[in-house]
Amino acid sequence: MTVQDDFLRETAERAASVFEGFKIEVVGGRVIMTPQSDIQGWTIRRIQNAVEDSGLAEERFLTDVLISFPEGDPPRCPDVAIIEEGSTRPYTHEDLLAAIEVVSTQSDDNDYRIKVEQYARYGVPAYLIVDPFEGKCTLLTHPRGDTYATSVMYAYGEMITMHLTDGSKVEIPTDKFKRWG
Repeated sequence: MTVQDDFLRETAERAASVFEGFKIEVVGGRVIMTPQSDIQGWTIRRIQNAVEDSGLAEERFLTDVLISFPEGDPPRCPDVAIIEEGSTRPYTHEDLLAAIEVVSTQSDDNDYRIKVEQYARYGVPAYLIVDPFEGKCTLLTHPRGDTYATSVMYAYGEMITMHLTDGSKVEIPTDKFKRWG
């Protein structure tokens, strides 16, 4: 990590200790503070429930837990991360089978561009973006360079089926996801 990366991470950690109710992360060389909403919290809980209902042990999915990436890219704390069986702390991008992010602002470049590039660059097999502003979900799979070769859109109300690279299948019903507006 560079001095700037360390400084940004430390700044985010200090801010997190002072400001409750915010998700604070370093994205694109900036400290981003996003207020957590009830809609985001409910959606994350429904996703966690669906992952557990799919038969994965609770040790295999995490919420807002630090996942490290190689030097030069900041660590991430996905809203929900599905990890390989047997993964142990500290978690790295190599443990990730899927990262799931719930969009927290209406024009969110972080989830739709910056994180797509980083997750794809390090071979995270699946990345699901859940957008309560648009009422849609985007499942990205088959990372290639800084992007994903496959993109499937789902409207709220449809069932999302994620086939993980370890052979597991996770079904996420979206019929009870709430929307903004």
